[in-house]
Amino acid sequence: MTRLIVMALCCALLYGCGTSDSELRQAGYDQSYVQGFHDGRHSGLQEAGNNYESYIRDEDKFNSDDSYKQGWLAGEAEGKKLQAQATSIGEGVAGAYSSEKIKQASKDSTDPEKAAKEAIDKADKEELKKLK
Repeated sequence: MTRLIVMALCCALLYGCGTSDSELRQAGYDQSYVQGFHDGRHSGLQEAGNNYESYIRDEDKFNSDDSYKQGWLAGEAEGKKLQAQATSIGEGVAGAYSSEKIKQASKDSTDPEKAAKEAIDKADKEELKKLK
């Protein structure tokens, strides 16, 4: 679960590092290219393993509009690159936790005897004596 959260956060951060639509417009690309780039980036993220993204491609435009097609292909490449970076960061963070530490943390949090002992140790023993 932690790994999923870390990967989602990394993806959000890296997505923010990607090329924006306004940057493309400022570079002189037309709206068709920008739309293709936008669609392609989402598709590339999904193709590279991001289950929170969708594959988007207007097939009619892709086959008939060179500007949309070029934008889509460039966006797809960027999406795949961003997702690969996010996955790499997520795996690095997840790898920082040894399997033994994870097992011990899991055992500690679900061991009923340990939980009961901790509760008794923390209880006000003077109050418990009054109950007798």
